[in-house]
Amino acid sequence: MEQLAPKYVDVGHKENLILKSLGIEKSDLIPNAPILVVNTGNSFILVPVKNNETLKNISPYFDLINQISNEFDLIGYYVFSTNTTYDASARMFAPRYGILEESGTGMAAGPLACYLFDILKIKKESFNIQQGTYMKEPSPSLIIANLRILNGEISDLMAGGKGILDRQ
Repeated sequence: MEQLAPKYVDVGHKENLILKSLGIEKSDLIPNAPILVVNTGNSFILVPVKNNETLKNISPYFDLINQISNEFDLIGYYVFSTNTTYDASARMFAPRYGILEESGTGMAAGPLACYLFDILKIKKESFNIQQGTYMKEPSPSLIIANLRILNGEISDLMAGGKGILDRQ
């Protein structure tokens, strides 16, 4: 799926409410990595957590996620960790659209790739984002987001992916 250059919106004034909606604390976040709304055609709140253990143990409060999603006109939340074998592992919650948790979301992986490039300064043009592993019933996917960079800035991107066969 093709997506636009990113637009970022600071939601720091709602940080405590966003953390409460996920059942996590400020100490669970990556230091100096803000919670932001990122839009590449659709808006998601991106929440950077320190590690996969935090990602796994999120306890979403869907009514509050829905309320915040309505306030910012979001598709949903994309919570991620960079402490993984991929560029990031993520979980997506979109109760506003009847999706408690989704296993593979290219329209959210695109904003995350932009966040990794612009905010975390990971200067790559292609990002591998794993999603679905920490669902109640795991359904792993791998989303590949390819950024088009012109003069050091993201001009647009393509995101797509595939299911991952888990042979455990």
